[in-house]
Order: sequence, then structure tokens, then C-alpha cells
Amino acid sequence: MVEFHQALVKRRKVALRRGEVLETQSGYQLKPDKLKRLLGGSIAVRDLTEADFTLDITQKGVDMRLGLDIATLAMNGHVNQIIMIAGDSDFVPAAKHARRAGIDFVLDPMWAHISDSLHEHIDGLWECVRREPENLNDPLHINNLQDRQVAVSAEEDDGAFDLDNL
Repeated sequence: MVEFHQALVKRRKVALRRGEVLETQSGYQLKPDKLKRLLGGSIAVRDLTEADFTLDITQKGVDMRLGLDIATLAMNGHVNQIIMIAGDSDFVPAAKHARRAGIDFVLDPMWAHISDSLHEHIDGLWECVRREPENLNDPLHINNLQDRQVAVSAEEDDGAFDLDNL
């Protein structure tokens, strides 16, 4: 994911906001079905595998940073559209503020269900990334990037390379 973030922040007109990972609240969690079976006695601890756990990482500060960015952009009139990849209803006030300032506020919730209150305060709902297996056909899927990189390099050599058309 680090490589993806590094590439993303180099893109034109993209801002990436990351929170702080709380070391005290990070760790692995036993999946609920396995926990029930373990507590019920139908499996033992020795029966558990790595696949029975999920990584649980808690970040703090992201919502506040994004909300402040949205409010600042709206107040200063720097943008006419915001595309936010999130689905948290904590963003209702920020979305509402942006829309009052005349900004087109579009949301991609990454397949998550969004609350009615958030849906009420956005201008559009986009699905920028499709679910598997349809995502495999996306030209920006990791499996397709090598072919695309060769094509981009050829365009650069011809002097016809344009970042806006990627």
C-alpha cells in the first residue's frame, strides 16, 4: 500500500490524508465465527490458523483532517468539485458545508453502505473501482499496469504524453 500512496500523492490535484495509527489499539482479532466455535468447544486453540484472524488497525485524526480540508477548500473557493473516497457519516457536516459553497460533492464509498443522512448531502455517488472480478478489467488494475506502463513510455518517446489523459 505504501507504493500506491507514494504514486497517488504525485498525481495532479490529489491530496492524501492519513491518520495516526494508535499502537495501543492495533492488533489481530479472531474472526467471530471462529471465536464462537472456540468458546463453544468445537475447536481448540491449536486448530486456529493465520486465516482465522484479521488485522484490526485504528486510526485517529483522518475525519478531522478531511473535514478541515473540505471546509478550507469551500471557504476559499479553490475547487468546484470534491471527490471523496469514504463512506463515513461523520462527513455529513463537511459535505453539507461544501455544497452550500456551490461545490459539487461526489462520493465513492468503496462498496460500503452509506447512511441516508450522508446520501442526502452529496451530489453524486460514483463507483470508481469495481468489485472483483470486474475490477480485473480496469486499466489501472495492478495486473494491467505493466502493459500500460509500456504504452505510456512509448507515448513519452513520441512526445504525445499527457498526464490529464491517464
